Amino acid sequence: MTARRVVLFVTHDPFWRLGGGERTRNLALAWMLGQLFDLHLFCLAPVDDADRKRLAALRVSAQLHPCTDAEPAAASAQLTDLVGAIAAHACIFARLRLDFLANALPPGVLRILDTHDLVSDNVASRARVGLEPWGGVDLSFDEEMQRLARYDHVLLIQQDDACRVAAAIGPRALCVPHPVMFARQPVRAQGRVLGFVASGWRGNVDALDWFAHEVWPALDGVTAELHVWGSVCQVWEPPVGVTAIAHGFVADYTAIWGSIDVAINPVRWGSGLKIKNVEALGHGVPLVTTHEGARGLDDDTGRRFRVADDPDGFAQHCRELLADAALRELTGARAHDYAALHFSPQTCFAPLIRELLS
Repeated sequence: MTARRVVLFVTHDPFWRLGGGERTRNLALAWMLGQLFDLHLFCLAPVDDADRKRLAALRVSAQLHPCTDAEPAAASAQLTDLVGAIAAHACIFARLRLDFLANALPPGVLRILDTHDLVSDNVASRARVGLEPWGGVDLSFDEEMQRLARYDHVLLIQQDDACRVAAAIGPRALCVPHPVMFARQPVRAQGRVLGFVASGWRGNVDALDWFAHEVWPALDGVTAELHVWGSVCQVWEPPVGVTAIAHGFVADYTAIWGSIDVAINPVRWGSGLKIKNVEALGHGVPLVTTHEGARGLDDDTGRRFRVADDPDGFAQHCRELLADAALRELTGARAHDYAALHFSPQTCFAPLIRELLS
């Protein structure tokens, strides 16, 4: 019997503690890798036995290796030693922020970067609304491509990103979206819950501020409740006159999406694929989002989800969907079919699996 290839996944964040789109993405990737390969995790954040138990409870088949010193030189040396000790075939870095570790890999080990999103896109998107680059990292697209060109494979979370990167670095760019595979949630006869599921990232706070100040007043007279899930509840306060029901972090996806009649994502800036949108589609929940939120999703006709950037248009979509159970049923069914076709684990991870096995 042929031994399984060894894959090392390097992360700065203990994603198995759950919460937020980035952790969800990393968990899905790690779970898949653990099914097919001898997976090892190298985490730059402090971890302990409780983290190993969490991984086991989540059925992630992997060995966890803590980084004893996250200072760049020390972390690089430890990574080099670990790669040699486990005879790694490939090493996957979660996000460009770990690029400083790439040179620690010896020749012959595949260098793979999971971008999550393009830093340069995020910089440009923030600049359009007058915000400084996140964390002070200011990269142009060309500068980012120079850094990505160091890798054997670069994973992009949506097709538009993959096409642009492929034009710059060639077929090393692989489109590997975030997968979903959920049962469709039933549609309730009375629609009243508008739901937003998000981390405490500043773009999500801005989205809620815009919705509360600009869209919510346009829903006057509509029987609607605003419910918010996730760590964004810890950093966002609704303005005076707006009642929002905060649920905080909830691990049970069915409990969240089964409680939402219409999902909203009024994000106005960002980059990459919005995982909360993919999850809404994957649960068959009607979605109203912005053009920024719809990046990486293909629905020009508005059949599978609704898109608007102006407050009145956004409110009108919410109003129509809340008022019509048959419309929610039809939109949700189309959304679920779309997610099953484009975002199944088999479809999403196939390009990466082929390269790791070739």
